[in-house]
Amino acid sequence: MLPDKTKKEFEKKHYGLFGEAGVEICEWTKKCLKGEGACYKNKFYGVNTHRCVQFSPLVAVCNQNCVFCWRPNEEMQKDMESKVEEPEKIVEGLLPIRKKLLMGFKGNPAVSKEVFEEAVNPDHYAISLSGEPTIYPKIISLIDNLCKTARTVFLVTNGSNPEVLENLKPHKNFQLYISCNAPNEEMFLKICRPSKKGAWKRFLGSLDAMSNFRGRRVLRMTFIRGLNDDPKFLPDYQKLIEGSGADFVEVKSFMSIGYSRKRLSYDKMLSFRETQDIAKKLLDGIDYRYEDEQPISRIVLLKNKKSKVNNHFK
Repeated sequence: MLPDKTKKEFEKKHYGLFGEAGVEICEWTKKCLKGEGACYKNKFYGVNTHRCVQFSPLVAVCNQNCVFCWRPNEEMQKDMESKVEEPEKIVEGLLPIRKKLLMGFKGNPAVSKEVFEEAVNPDHYAISLSGEPTIYPKIISLIDNLCKTARTVFLVTNGSNPEVLENLKPHKNFQLYISCNAPNEEMFLKICRPSKKGAWKRFLGSLDAMSNFRGRRVLRMTFIRGLNDDPKFLPDYQKLIEGSGADFVEVKSFMSIGYSRKRLSYDKMLSFRETQDIAKKLLDGIDYRYEDEQPISRIVLLKNKKSKVNNHFK
């Protein structure tokens, strides 16, 4: 179980907790419910924003302490310290909690009855809320079970456990994300601040596993002004992108929200134009194309010219 202090901290931030697992209603889900737009994953991949379950099987366990993370890293454990729930129990436990978190929207005049009913019957699962999900020992079983019924399932990992990625099954409704936030080991240690030695080597192993994965693959790159956005790093980033074989690359700015504001100042965010500039420079030397963008989220989507996957899930 979560320590009382950690539990209270997460609950204060409106997380719903079930044992070691947690769920939260993201700001874009709230906006979508009220007809105020949808997240970039809707635009890029066709995900139903208002029907998204953003959760983690281990909400307070992470083996990195990334400077840009908007989660409460200070409350994180570095390793599992207790028995974990079965995958089925986690989903069964979190869905009623998520529904309860949504109930405040039921009487909101800006939310239609139809949209609300869809929202409480989710069809997208984003295993990306907080913590590192691949530390959960039954993550593959969790993904396999979700893919049986969900329209779409995303796993977002920091790439610290390549052996997990090597055993993933390529479900047609599953998408693998790896966060790539540094061009080399020196910057990786400075930005991602892993808790164990050999983390960079394991990250490279995860990119290798991604290159061999036969499902949908996304490399997510977060750029921070004055830290990892120097043009001298472009060749290193290009090498990592090409080596991953990713179908898509998300080039995005660090966003000054949540707990990240305790570690990085507001001016560390790039403008959308600056984000575009990095994305376009990355294209000069790799076999990818400029595919899409969402200015409000300061993000650009690149696509592998060799990829045969559709942008949107069917």
